[in-house]
Amino acid sequence: MIDRTQNWKYTERGKEAAAMNDVIKKLAEDLGFDSKVGELPARLVPCDATLRRFCVQNACGQYKRCWQCPPAVGAAETLIAQLHNYKDALVFTNEYPCTDYKDKEQVEKMHVAHERRSQLLWMSMQKLGYSKKNARVLTVGGCHLCPECACITGESCRHPDIACPSLSAYCVSCTELGKLTGQNFAGEHGGCVFIAIVLLK
Repeated sequence: MIDRTQNWKYTERGKEAAAMNDVIKKLAEDLGFDSKVGELPARLVPCDATLRRFCVQNACGQYKRCWQCPPAVGAAETLIAQLHNYKDALVFTNEYPCTDYKDKEQVEKMHVAHERRSQLLWMSMQKLGYSKKNARVLTVGGCHLCPECACITGESCRHPDIACPSLSAYCVSCTELGKLTGQNFAGEHGGCVFIAIVLLK
């Protein structure tokens, strides 16, 4: 468990950064993310390159069809190194009501809703002066901004300032992450929990 006895201790960017982290947390809460936020140094976010195999299995249908997903988004080892090069990680969650986890249409609607919430958070952060040079928002489920991703036709991403990469592409071990942050990713109300991670330099 991360030491949270003093607020500034859970940022590796100093006391002033802790205040900025609080601003981001308030933005997220206003957008409907759960109020309980996980915080840890980004270098401690547990990643396992072998998890990329689940992307290759393509259960979500986004493999080779989305700029925010593998293989287009980058090699597993490269993305993990990039993630661990950030200073702070803020872990946000949402629990969505779900009556049938095997209902692909229902699950996809939840994915899209969570993606959109994550994208709105990223857009709000950019209004505060954040950019890809010092921050990133990772979300679940790839990207569904376009009916068909430009990746399929070999074109550049149409919404590079809005789209958020898939945290699965970064091979984040959510089970181990939950142990570190003390968050319950299994859901407390019988629903489906989705995660977004804000990375900060």
